[in-house]
Amino acid sequence: MKPFRWILIAALIVSGGSVAQAMDVSVQTGLNYNSWDSDTNDRGSQTYVPVTIDAAHGDFSARVLSAFVSTRIDPSDASKNSMTTAIDTKVNVSYAVVEKFPVDILFGFDLNLPTGRTNLDSEERRMLLDPDLVTISRYGEGVNVNPTITVAKQGEQWGVGIGVGYLWRGEYDFSDSAENFNPGDIFNVTAEGIYAISDAWQGRLFGEMAWYGTDEIDDQDYYQEGDFILAGIGVDYYHTRWEAALSAQSIYRGKSEFPTDNQKLATEDRAGYGDEYLADLTVRYLMNPETTLSSRLYYLKVMENDYDADDPSFIDEKQKISLALSLLHRFSTRTAGRIGLEGYLLDQGRNWYVDEDRDYRGFIVDVSVTRAF
Repeated sequence: MKPFRWILIAALIVSGGSVAQAMDVSVQTGLNYNSWDSDTNDRGSQTYVPVTIDAAHGDFSARVLSAFVSTRIDPSDASKNSMTTAIDTKVNVSYAVVEKFPVDILFGFDLNLPTGRTNLDSEERRMLLDPDLVTISRYGEGVNVNPTITVAKQGEQWGVGIGVGYLWRGEYDFSDSAENFNPGDIFNVTAEGIYAISDAWQGRLFGEMAWYGTDEIDDQDYYQEGDFILAGIGVDYYHTRWEAALSAQSIYRGKSEFPTDNQKLATEDRAGYGDEYLADLTVRYLMNPETTLSSRLYYLKVMENDYDADDPSFIDEKQKISLALSLLHRFSTRTAGRIGLEGYLLDQGRNWYVDEDRDYRGFIVDVSVTRAF
């Protein structure tokens, strides 16, 4: 099936039937441009045009999103590669049951439709870049299905919520050397608690755990990701025209399993992932009823893994810091626009993507327009 037929079908799911005329629908599109270079004279850019369709009707909401992306790299060895393609289409549907039971319930159902590119050849695989360098680091998967359920309870000064989800990931051809790739399913649990310290201040605690199934190629066990654990804390501030949110979180990934000489999976001797630490500060200022100025300061540090530096499995530490500014303006009750600028520095040690230390510097410009119907 052609990619844009998938998008059309997804749009009909959102807007079809007798409910469509009563729905609030909005469409957002724009342009995002990311350019970078490094101290090793590697350069690159990624440009993409996202399209998002949102719809809401009472307690029901839905979203369809996809993008058209062009990625280009210009390595220091004078070779050049580029790829232009549509990516997979995401469909998110939810239904909220509010104030009907002692707890509020949110049912979710997410789909990934394979409108992107898979079965990559050797040159196209060079476009699989570090997700801390580019927004779109994967271009296509199989059909994925992700049902979720979230339960929440709120008091006068507090609120708690817990959610569970199961992601079934369908088989697809990852590359010309890894056909019939069947990624393992994922089961995850999320939780968050909030407490209103005062009318202006609110504290948050949040966490997530995920367990991964076994990846297979041609029905043979290939890899199993280690457990994922996230823990975080945050504080929010609200004033007449100001909003600010500060959060810090850490991520721990367990040991993975790899095939041995007898083709059976065995847990690696040392942790292949280093612990991750993130800090995020977002500030918004309401300049007037139509215009909002926002800024975001973000810091990431990933520790080196447990392997020796001369081991092929060694992954060095990584740090990234970025500062972003954006301006959102509402032109009318139905139309809004946004423009943003971000600069970042990425200090990347040796890993799966590069075989030597590199310091990247780059900037991102993005514009978007939202129209409600």
